[in-house]
Amino acid sequence: MIGRSIPEAPRAPTIIPVLCILALGIALPFVLTSGFHLRLAMLVWIYAILCMGFNLLYGFSGQISLGQPAFYAIGAYAFAMLQVKLGWSPVPSFFGSLVFVAILSLLIGLPLLRLRTHYLAMATLAFMLIQNGVANRWIEFTGGQSGVAVPPLQWDGEQIGRTGIYFVVLGMAAAVLFLHDFLVRSHLGRAMQAIRDDETAAQALGVRVTRYKLAILVLSGVTAAISGVCFGITSLRVDPSLSEFHVLVSMLTIVVVGGLGTRFGPILGSIIVVILPQVLTRFGELETVVYGLFILLFLLFLPHGLSGILERRDWFRARKPDVVLQKRPQEVNGGAS
Repeated sequence: MIGRSIPEAPRAPTIIPVLCILALGIALPFVLTSGFHLRLAMLVWIYAILCMGFNLLYGFSGQISLGQPAFYAIGAYAFAMLQVKLGWSPVPSFFGSLVFVAILSLLIGLPLLRLRTHYLAMATLAFMLIQNGVANRWIEFTGGQSGVAVPPLQWDGEQIGRTGIYFVVLGMAAAVLFLHDFLVRSHLGRAMQAIRDDETAAQALGVRVTRYKLAILVLSGVTAAISGVCFGITSLRVDPSLSEFHVLVSMLTIVVVGGLGTRFGPILGSIIVVILPQVLTRFGELETVVYGLFILLFLLFLPHGLSGILERRDWFRARKPDVVLQKRPQEVNGGAS
């Protein structure tokens, strides 16, 4: 079982670390010196949103789903097409894409959640391949390899600049981060861990396993759709590359580097995965080799990832029992009656 290798969710109600992360995010546009660096910062938040949903689904619930890139792409396509095909404005298109993905993930989850372990992984991977095939081959609707253009965001008739787009993405990331942190620290987080550790035992304790699993699957699909919308408003185009294997590999790498089943693993992992390739370009043809060695070192020596280093100390600290057994009167009085 994977429950022994992943830290428990914290029970401390503090949100100070979340506020500190968001404060740093707000300060970034005033520190970064170029539009390229600001785009990298937006990619960090986009991948963090995508992986927070996957972290809830796999890290805390133990459901090995590889279909996140499909929901990521579907959310982006829906957001673009509701504007281009139906003429909707950005806000209704945003909520419409989330509703569409929620319904789709619900319909897919009902039959697929009967599967477990690698069977569920392969089924969701097949769903991703189907979605990518449709996006590539249904040229009349999706545009094929050329994709679909996303209308730029506007405010009072003027196009929003790059800094404004950054704060829109940051706002969405903040909402998902607060939701992720709340769920992890709540009773639902402990229910998810119980399902991850042993579904049969969790059900015996009164946890509605099927309902929880389906709810988390839908939630992870919706968060993937949010990240897809963020990518659309950042790049102004969506295409089949959103659901290709490199997105899945990046997502799994973020999980390894940041820490599976941790509060801030998706953010720390996203920072490393987005910035590291820019650093490794100096190695030229050996870039891929060095990148692979880097991931291998994390697997061997930091199995809990960067976030696990910070969080595991408190989470694995022995807790005092909630109920203290009282000594019998005979023991207190030295056995005298």
